[in-house]
Amino acid sequence: MAEPMNRQTRYPLRAVIRRTGLSADVIRAWERRHGAVAPVRSEGGQRLYTEEDVIRLALLQKATADGHSIGEIARLDVQGLEALAADAAAARGRAIDDVPAVLIAEAIAATEALDQAALEAMLKRAVLALGASRFVDSVVSDFLRQVGDRWHAGTLAPFHEHLASNTVRRVLTWVTDAYDPEPHAPTIVVATPAGELHELGALVVAAAAAEEGWRVVYLGADLPGADVAAATAQVGADLVALSVVYANGDETARYLTETAQALRNGARVIIGGTAALQIGRDRLGEKVQVLADIPALRRLLRARRQSRSVLPMNGAE
Repeated sequence: MAEPMNRQTRYPLRAVIRRTGLSADVIRAWERRHGAVAPVRSEGGQRLYTEEDVIRLALLQKATADGHSIGEIARLDVQGLEALAADAAAARGRAIDDVPAVLIAEAIAATEALDQAALEAMLKRAVLALGASRFVDSVVSDFLRQVGDRWHAGTLAPFHEHLASNTVRRVLTWVTDAYDPEPHAPTIVVATPAGELHELGALVVAAAAAEEGWRVVYLGADLPGADVAAATAQVGADLVALSVVYANGDETARYLTETAQALRNGARVIIGGTAALQIGRDRLGEKVQVLADIPALRRLLRARRQSRSVLPMNGAE
């Protein structure tokens, strides 16, 4: 006999598996680690799921198959998941390269209107529509570049730029927090050097590292080298990533070299940012590696995670 399809019916786990295509292990993991659903228990201790639970799990299965992280979407309600599925279907119906431009245009419009809630929703929608990798690697920089261009052209005011930057900061933190590293994942400490107050680059690094399966310890901006080294030792980090936007020649090089020399147990410093390539390899020690962009960072993180061995230091990639 077919099971009745109404909102009051409670379904056992075997029925949920059959209807969603998910395994029992995946369903339990999504419940325990992400709160995707909250089944009740029968008198005998059996998990029982509502119709809405089954619908949610089926939508989550489709979304993860499209490349979304369960940590990013597990708390969306059914309407949100249905909207996400509709966005994905619409994206498949048009050129994928058009999607970032459309989303960024909407985000710019929200910035111009000083509608912070709409801007944050738009950027999160970009994460869900494109995936965290594409959002982190290209959309963030393109959006902020367009905001900066409009500011320099006089069509946006400084308060528009501040709103955009603060909203991007929250969304990047949201992306980073969506990932739950494995118990024995390698650790990366992320910060900016003393005197460096611009932290958006560091937040991009943190989000990318979290997506690559690393445990991220984010210290924020303007950290003395001794504090960075002490934190690295305390958490047993493999890498220290420092974002450098404004370099002060020899002073910045000295900071990076001294910080790297203070690290123990094979930990190394990697640096990136608009000023990183200007410092010059000849000013840096062998324990400091310069990375040209986020794809280079991802390659290093993947290699380090796979081998956990000392990487060759060949200068800027």
